[in-house]
Amino acid sequence: MWRHVRATVAVAFGLGALAFVSLATAQPPKTDDKNLVISPKGSGASGSSDPLNKPGFLVIRPNGKAPVLVSDPPSPVPTRQPTSGRPNPPAAGVAVPSPNAKLDADTVFDFWFVAAVEGQRIGYVQWGAKRAKKGERELVVGVKYQNFTVSRFGQVVSQWGEESTVETPDGQILVTGMRQGIGKDQALVLSGVVEGKILKITGEGAAKGASDTPFPEGVVGCVREPALFKEKRLKAGESFEYPAYIGVVNRVVKMTVTLEGEESAALWPKEPARKLLRYVTKMEPVGNFKLPPATTWVDAESFEPLKMEFDFPGFGGRVSFLRTTKEAATVLVARPIELFNAQSIRLDREIPGIHAGRGVVYKVTAAKDDDPGTLFPSDARQQVKNLDANAKTFELHAQASHGPTKGAVPLPAPGPEFTASNYFINWDNDGVKAHAAAAVRALPAFSTDWEKAAAVERWVHRNMKAFEFSQAMATADNVAKTLSGDCTEYAMLSAAMCRALGIPSRTVLGLVYAPAKDGKPYLAYHMWFEVYADKQWLPLDATLGLGGVGPGHLKIADHSWHDEKTFAPLLPVLRVLSAKPVVAVAKVEP
Repeated sequence: MWRHVRATVAVAFGLGALAFVSLATAQPPKTDDKNLVISPKGSGASGSSDPLNKPGFLVIRPNGKAPVLVSDPPSPVPTRQPTSGRPNPPAAGVAVPSPNAKLDADTVFDFWFVAAVEGQRIGYVQWGAKRAKKGERELVVGVKYQNFTVSRFGQVVSQWGEESTVETPDGQILVTGMRQGIGKDQALVLSGVVEGKILKITGEGAAKGASDTPFPEGVVGCVREPALFKEKRLKAGESFEYPAYIGVVNRVVKMTVTLEGEESAALWPKEPARKLLRYVTKMEPVGNFKLPPATTWVDAESFEPLKMEFDFPGFGGRVSFLRTTKEAATVLVARPIELFNAQSIRLDREIPGIHAGRGVVYKVTAAKDDDPGTLFPSDARQQVKNLDANAKTFELHAQASHGPTKGAVPLPAPGPEFTASNYFINWDNDGVKAHAAAAVRALPAFSTDWEKAAAVERWVHRNMKAFEFSQAMATADNVAKTLSGDCTEYAMLSAAMCRALGIPSRTVLGLVYAPAKDGKPYLAYHMWFEVYADKQWLPLDATLGLGGVGPGHLKIADHSWHDEKTFAPLLPVLRVLSAKPVVAVAKVEP
């Protein structure tokens, strides 16, 4: 069940201010054994006319009799606009899964879970595995599909994500897959093929060239993971460990599972209590980031997972998955949670005219973080000062920046990764180049890089058609076509246009001051961009279009997105979310 925690964290970024990357779909290189070909499209029938219907190849097709590994995203369950009334608890209307449900001969298991946050339904998860056979070779394909529906600034948004593995009957992983919708009619699709102790990552189109990663023996995939409880049969207080591949950061990490004990509880309304085994799973830290521990309840007789819970601030509280039937899991989400309320930090008072101000000193308390002084970086525009390690408090001094500073210490020239075209900031296409040329057309011939970058900021601010939230984090070429999205799309397009003009650029993840009707403003998670001009890294924000940023922008991290097909660059933001910082205004410089 820990797999749900990983996927939920990723989808939360997709539905919130940031995004989620996935793996799946590609043709692996030849090996000494039979090749595995994963085809992204097709009818499912493997006739003689099929170019992939060759001896020595296993073809896994969508919508056919073979198990589904890769397909176009399943049609999402329809949603309706939020309605008034009390939120439904996860158990309301949830049917009890039948332990004697008949499965077809090829199905290993087929689990459905309703997902909720603090009792409010957000969607569902389907987790299943099927046997496959090609010639004499026995395989098992596991797929976990997750669909969440939430609200962003009152706009209902539905996002899907999927991960999968092709395994041998004894649990050896041959192919890994993850994919995620990231924009309008756009999904990031990558695949990994295990060769020895390396996971060879490949992708389609602009996603080609993703980094390979070490893949030790014994990594547990979608098929084997739910069977571990029965395999290990722990006694209370005992633990076991296993390696798992985390696609969102493209690496294998260690999981530790501990059996806390046995209890009796009723999980569904009007159902008698049953004996349950309660396990707690912890993941080793990835850098400075740790996923929250998850508690899983499994049936004491069948050892099948029935419920899981974990605390996730990105959704505003306790996330739960309760086992049920397909029909009950896919019930309409009638009242989506509002992510802005869950993900934003409330300030203690207003700061009128903050984006035109000179500076602000914030007092930050981060009691839940082990090293709070590193939550925010120090640079030319903001500094962490007066850290009290015992109280876990510090001051964050933020200043305005609206162009090059005279007399500033020159910074080293950035590397080629800040001008290259990559998967997300992909500028080497007609759409981005045309917008970049239009942005600077009226400038004098000998304009500086800063003047060109400021013109890009103005052009994007004026020409994006709508500030809407249905997209997760679309690539720059896609944004160039739609000219719509939220702050992530504004930032990606702006950074790409600057690179098309030869100006080094990077995106910035952080917080921005946002007013509220009740007088207590928010610090909302946000993305903007920086350019290297006049030997300085200088911020710009096309969402606001003010020719720079004020002290209401607090930087958490920056990234070039070079060779990135995962969301590892977003982990610093998730770390701040998990820290649940309390921020107060200590001083304002008008």
